[in-house]
Amino acid sequence: MKINFLEIIRVIREEDIARRYFVMNSFDGTLTALGIILALYLAQISSSRIIIISCMGAAIAMGVSGFWGAYSAEYAERRQKFLELERHMMKDLDGTNVERSMMLKTIVISLVCGVSSILASVTIIIPFVFSHSKLLDIQQAYMISIMIVACILAGMGIFVGSIARENILVSALKMLSAGIIVTVLSIMLESVKVI
Repeated sequence: MKINFLEIIRVIREEDIARRYFVMNSFDGTLTALGIILALYLAQISSSRIIIISCMGAAIAMGVSGFWGAYSAEYAERRQKFLELERHMMKDLDGTNVERSMMLKTIVISLVCGVSSILASVTIIIPFVFSHSKLLDIQQAYMISIMIVACILAGMGIFVGSIARENILVSALKMLSAGIIVTVLSIMLESVKVI
Protein backbone atom coordinates (compact mmCIF):
# COMPACT_ATOMS: atom_id res chain seq x y z
CA MET A 1 0.00 0.00 0.00
CA LYS A 2 1.52 3.31 -1.13
CA ILE A 3 1.14 6.16 1.37
CA ASN A 4 1.98 9.80 0.75
CA PHE A 5 2.87 12.43 3.34
CA LEU A 6 -0.32 14.47 2.88
CA GLU A 7 -2.44 11.41 3.62
CA ILE A 8 -0.53 10.87 6.85
CA ILE A 9 -1.09 14.49 7.91
CA ARG A 10 -4.80 14.22 7.05
CA VAL A 11 -5.20 11.09 9.18
CA ILE A 12 -3.39 12.69 12.12
CA ARG A 13 -5.63 15.78 11.90
CA GLU A 14 -8.87 13.82 11.49
CA GLU A 15 -8.27 11.02 13.98
CA ASP A 16 -8.35 12.38 17.53
CA ILE A 17 -7.11 9.01 18.77
CA ALA A 18 -3.76 9.84 17.10
CA ARG A 19 -3.49 12.96 19.31
CA ARG A 20 -4.36 10.92 22.40
CA TYR A 21 -1.77 8.27 21.58
CA PHE A 22 0.81 10.99 20.86
CA VAL A 23 0.27 12.63 24.24
CA MET A 24 0.06 9.35 26.18
CA ASN A 25 3.18 7.83 24.65
CA SER A 26 5.21 11.05 24.72
CA PHE A 27 4.24 11.33 28.38
CA ASP A 28 5.29 7.71 29.00
CA GLY A 29 8.57 8.19 27.14
CA THR A 30 9.32 11.41 29.01
CA LEU A 31 8.64 9.97 32.46
CA THR A 32 10.52 6.75 31.67
CA ALA A 33 13.57 8.70 30.50
CA LEU A 34 13.29 10.92 33.59
CA GLY A 35 13.19 7.86 35.83
CA ILE A 36 16.25 6.35 34.17
CA ILE A 37 18.19 9.62 34.26
CA LEU A 38 17.35 10.20 37.92
CA ALA A 39 18.31 6.63 38.83
CA LEU A 40 21.64 6.96 37.03
CA TYR A 41 22.26 10.37 38.61
CA LEU A 42 21.52 9.05 42.09
CA ALA A 43 23.78 6.06 41.38
CA GLN A 44 26.49 8.62 40.47
CA ILE A 45 26.92 7.34 36.92
CA SER A 46 29.17 9.75 35.04
CA SER A 47 29.33 7.93 31.71
CA SER A 48 27.27 9.67 29.03
CA ARG A 49 27.46 6.50 26.96
CA ILE A 50 25.73 4.43 29.67
CA ILE A 51 23.02 7.07 30.03
CA ILE A 52 22.43 7.28 26.26
CA ILE A 53 22.31 3.50 25.83
CA SER A 54 20.03 3.06 28.85
CA CYS A 55 17.54 5.69 27.70
CA MET A 56 17.65 4.59 24.05
CA GLY A 57 17.16 0.93 25.00
CA ALA A 58 14.06 1.85 26.97
CA ALA A 59 12.87 4.21 24.20
CA ILE A 60 13.22 1.52 21.53
CA ALA A 61 11.38 -0.99 23.71
CA MET A 62 8.58 1.51 24.36
CA GLY A 63 8.44 2.48 20.69
CA VAL A 64 8.14 -1.12 19.50
CA SER A 65 5.63 -1.86 22.26
CA GLY A 66 3.62 1.25 21.42
CA PHE A 67 3.55 0.45 17.70
CA TRP A 68 2.77 -3.24 18.17
CA GLY A 69 0.11 -2.70 20.82
CA ALA A 70 -1.60 0.09 18.90
CA TYR A 71 -1.45 -1.82 15.62
CA SER A 72 -2.95 -4.94 17.18
CA ALA A 73 -5.73 -3.04 18.95
CA GLU A 74 -6.50 -0.64 16.09
CA TYR A 75 -6.46 -3.36 13.45
CA ALA A 76 -8.81 -5.58 15.46
CA GLU A 77 -11.27 -2.74 16.16
CA ARG A 78 -11.21 -1.33 12.64
CA ARG A 79 -11.35 -4.80 11.03
CA GLN A 80 -14.44 -5.62 13.10
CA LYS A 81 -16.16 -2.43 11.89
CA PHE A 82 -15.04 -3.16 8.32
CA LEU A 83 -16.58 -6.66 8.45
CA GLU A 84 -19.80 -5.25 9.93
CA LEU A 85 -19.96 -2.71 7.10
CA GLU A 86 -19.47 -5.51 4.55
CA ARG A 87 -22.26 -7.50 6.19
CA HIS A 88 -24.66 -4.53 6.19
CA MET A 89 -23.86 -3.66 2.59
CA MET A 90 -23.86 -7.35 1.58
CA LYS A 91 -20.78 -6.62 -0.48
CA ASP A 92 -17.10 -7.62 -0.46
CA LEU A 93 -15.06 -4.46 0.20
CA ASP A 94 -11.59 -6.03 -0.09
CA GLY A 95 -9.32 -3.91 -2.26
CA THR A 96 -11.61 -0.87 -2.10
CA ASN A 97 -10.90 2.64 -0.80
CA VAL A 98 -12.78 1.66 2.36
CA GLU A 99 -10.27 -1.09 3.13
CA ARG A 100 -7.35 1.14 2.11
CA SER A 101 -8.60 3.89 4.45
CA MET A 102 -8.92 1.39 7.30
CA MET A 103 -5.35 0.15 6.81
CA LEU A 104 -3.95 3.68 6.38
CA LYS A 105 -5.53 4.86 9.63
CA THR A 106 -4.33 1.74 11.46
CA ILE A 107 -0.74 2.18 10.25
CA VAL A 108 -0.56 5.95 10.84
CA ILE A 109 -2.03 5.73 14.34
CA SER A 110 0.36 2.88 15.18
CA LEU A 111 3.34 4.88 13.91
CA VAL A 112 2.29 7.91 15.97
CA CYS A 113 2.03 5.65 18.98
CA GLY A 114 5.44 4.08 18.44
CA VAL A 115 7.42 7.14 17.38
CA SER A 116 6.14 9.56 20.04
CA SER A 117 7.87 7.88 23.00
CA ILE A 118 11.11 7.56 21.03
CA LEU A 119 11.04 11.25 20.04
CA ALA A 120 10.51 12.33 23.64
CA SER A 121 13.39 10.16 24.88
CA VAL A 122 15.78 11.23 22.11
CA THR A 123 15.07 14.90 22.87
CA ILE A 124 15.80 14.34 26.55
CA ILE A 125 19.17 12.64 25.99
CA ILE A 126 20.56 15.29 23.61
CA PRO A 127 22.59 16.93 26.44
CA PHE A 128 24.32 13.60 27.06
CA VAL A 129 25.33 13.42 23.39
CA PHE A 130 27.00 16.82 23.89
CA SER A 131 28.57 15.55 27.10
CA HIS A 132 29.87 12.46 25.30
CA SER A 133 31.44 14.80 22.72
CA LYS A 134 33.06 16.76 25.60
CA LEU A 135 30.98 19.86 24.84
CA LEU A 136 29.18 19.69 28.20
CA ASP A 137 30.13 18.53 31.66
CA ILE A 138 28.13 15.48 32.82
CA GLN A 139 26.52 17.49 35.65
CA GLN A 140 25.45 20.15 33.16
CA ALA A 141 24.01 17.42 30.93
CA TYR A 142 21.98 16.03 33.83
CA MET A 143 20.59 19.47 34.72
CA ILE A 144 19.80 20.46 31.12
CA SER A 145 18.14 17.10 30.57
CA ILE A 146 15.90 17.64 33.61
CA MET A 147 15.02 21.11 32.27
CA ILE A 148 14.12 19.57 28.90
CA VAL A 149 11.85 17.10 30.72
CA ALA A 150 10.14 20.02 32.47
CA CYS A 151 9.69 21.84 29.14
CA ILE A 152 8.26 18.74 27.44
CA LEU A 153 5.83 18.10 30.31
CA ALA A 154 4.75 21.75 30.41
CA GLY A 155 4.38 21.77 26.62
CA MET A 156 2.20 18.67 26.74
CA GLY A 157 0.12 20.30 29.47
CA ILE A 158 -0.36 23.41 27.34
CA PHE A 159 -1.29 21.25 24.33
CA VAL A 160 -3.81 19.18 26.32
CA GLY A 161 -5.19 22.29 28.02
CA SER A 162 -5.72 24.05 24.71
CA ILE A 163 -7.55 21.04 23.26
CA ALA A 164 -9.79 20.81 26.34
CA ARG A 165 -10.19 24.62 26.40
CA GLU A 166 -8.97 24.67 29.98
CA ASN A 167 -6.54 26.98 31.72
CA ILE A 168 -3.24 26.07 30.06
CA LEU A 169 -1.20 27.10 33.10
CA VAL A 170 -3.15 24.71 35.34
CA SER A 171 -2.86 21.98 32.71
CA ALA A 172 0.92 22.53 32.44
CA LEU A 173 1.26 22.35 36.23
CA LYS A 174 -0.69 19.08 36.28
CA MET A 175 1.75 17.53 33.82
CA LEU A 176 4.75 18.95 35.67
CA SER A 177 3.44 17.44 38.90
CA ALA A 178 3.89 13.95 37.41
CA GLY A 179 7.58 14.72 36.85
CA ILE A 180 7.86 16.01 40.42
CA ILE A 181 6.27 12.80 41.74
CA VAL A 182 8.75 10.67 39.73
CA THR A 183 11.61 12.78 41.10
CA VAL A 184 10.45 12.55 44.73
CA LEU A 185 9.83 8.79 44.52
CA SER A 186 13.24 8.25 42.89
CA ILE A 187 14.97 10.21 45.65
CA MET A 188 13.02 8.26 48.27
CA LEU A 189 14.05 4.99 46.60
CA GLU A 190 17.69 6.07 46.68
CA SER A 191 17.48 6.74 50.40
CA VAL A 192 16.33 3.15 51.07
CA LYS A 193 19.58 1.35 51.86
CA VAL A 194 18.55 -2.13 50.74
CA ILE A 195 20.73 -2.19 47.64
